[in-house]
Amino acid sequence: MASVVVSTGTATLASSPSEVWPFVTDTDRTNRILLGEAVVYRPVEEGLRSVARFVGETRVAGFALEYEEAPFEWTENERFGVVRRMRGGPLRSYTYAVTFSPTEAGGTRLDVRLELELRHWIVRPIATAQGRRVVDGITALAREIDAHLRRKAPSPFRRPVAPVDETRLVRGARELGTRGLDAAALEAVVSLLREAPDADVVRMRPFEIADGKSLDARAVLRVFLHAVTAGLCELRWALVCPSCRTASDQVTSLSDLGKAGHCQLCDLSFGIDLDRAVEATFRPHASVRKVSDRMFCVGGPWRTPHVLVQANVEEGETRLLDVPPEHGRYRLFARGGQVVSVDVRAGGAESARVVLGREGFDAAEVAVGPGGKVAVENASGAPLHVKIERLGYATLAATAHDVTTMEEFRRLFSKELLKPGTPLRVASCAILFSDLTGSTALYTKAGDAAAFRFVDDHFDVLRAPIAKHAGAVVKTMGDAIMAAFVDEATCAAAAVDCLAAFETFRKSHEHGALTGLKVGFFSGPCYVITANGAIDYFGQTVNCASRVQHLAESGELVLEEEVFEHLPRALRDGMHVVERFATQVKGVDTPLRLVRTRVEGERAVASAETDTP
Repeated sequence: MASVVVSTGTATLASSPSEVWPFVTDTDRTNRILLGEAVVYRPVEEGLRSVARFVGETRVAGFALEYEEAPFEWTENERFGVVRRMRGGPLRSYTYAVTFSPTEAGGTRLDVRLELELRHWIVRPIATAQGRRVVDGITALAREIDAHLRRKAPSPFRRPVAPVDETRLVRGARELGTRGLDAAALEAVVSLLREAPDADVVRMRPFEIADGKSLDARAVLRVFLHAVTAGLCELRWALVCPSCRTASDQVTSLSDLGKAGHCQLCDLSFGIDLDRAVEATFRPHASVRKVSDRMFCVGGPWRTPHVLVQANVEEGETRLLDVPPEHGRYRLFARGGQVVSVDVRAGGAESARVVLGREGFDAAEVAVGPGGKVAVENASGAPLHVKIERLGYATLAATAHDVTTMEEFRRLFSKELLKPGTPLRVASCAILFSDLTGSTALYTKAGDAAAFRFVDDHFDVLRAPIAKHAGAVVKTMGDAIMAAFVDEATCAAAAVDCLAAFETFRKSHEHGALTGLKVGFFSGPCYVITANGAIDYFGQTVNCASRVQHLAESGELVLEEEVFEHLPRALRDGMHVVERFATQVKGVDTPLRLVRTRVEGERAVASAETDTP
């Protein structure tokens, strides 16, 4: 005969629900601390009519458990929970729920409920003891979290910490100290490797770490890249789902990337955009610190902090979702990729209703008042989960585009290439071209050897400002350079510095009076591919960038007018506008509106011969 064991617990905390929420809902970390048993997950079988997306296998109290893992359900700062249907073993189901109720004093009453449905009464004593252990553990952990928040007591999330090979760590850190890296960034990374809890180092995100410690993001990323070559870290490429924004998969090399990814949780296939779908993460090298990469929980609200509400809806069922109390635009997402825009505004209706059919939602947008409700009817023919998401949530991801446009990456990881013949997209990239003017006269008057030396030296002159502004030289072509940048502002700053650096170089060189430099750049989507043993860019944006550079004269930078107007004022004020003009480029429907500029105070040699494009 089956029976049910219910365990409950309460903790009264001084901290508010919004303060406690990020800690208690980090279920991978809380399970790592309280249970200590990792879980192996695999996708549910094809055709299984269940809201579950994964099957989990683990051990609890000596028993092997296999269960269908349904998506967690929650409303931010109010409640969360999960139901697990067991496929065998002593339990039939496991239902866990936590509610966060604000107190009059501004704190939180935390209520925990764990319900275990047993297959046989004989395991009741074990289930009762285990249930009590879980509930008491989470309430005790909540009190530790509260003490940390209110009284600056040590965080309970500082454990566990796997042992560190101090000799290897010190030797590697000493080697990195000779490479001219930012001292504060280096100290932060070494400290993480030595002292941070396992949960913090199993997937280290450089930009997130930099943000938390108020460090320069690129400096921290640079340290991590060097740490890989010093044997302190390993580099992983995570494929990030555009909806849940978690890693749907990870690979050890860019060459292992395919043309598309698939998120099992969201049942969503997506293209591999290097600046959106691929993130560089790091973990300690096993010789320095052995940290298991196995998961302790695949769900939990804090894995997807941009998701405010999530609920499971059976086929034919209707569920009410709580609308956020803050004004703004949100997105209602249903597993499989169907979406509805949710406009939360004053004067909006108290509730709205949408129906999800086999072809998608019956509405593209709904308007609801703050704190209202959205009723979702599932007529899709399958059970699924739905969620309300924030838009524009900053992920602090060091994308593959961020990494591959760094000079250090191309130098340190010259063999880290994309799969031959597989172009991958970058949604936005700034491509710069530079070219020497007067090179014909240079070769004629200075001779081949001296001219070649001048051209080669000028490449070195330009590489420095390109690297300084987080760009990467893609290739050199004759006496021209092609470089790639993450955004227009850094590209423009590099272009200005290139012109200034070349002017200084030119004035100090015997044959400098014969030459000049012209620069142009353009931004937009690109495709990235391995060509001639290196990562290269191609597409209409590259063609436009090349054309824009050809339109420049000696000593000039040409760029889009709209980009120029949105540059930082300090940068824009140092650029003298010579001309605003429009030009037609092959393959582009509308004329490009461009600005011809000179760096303020620079006196480029107008008499230098301009090579014909």
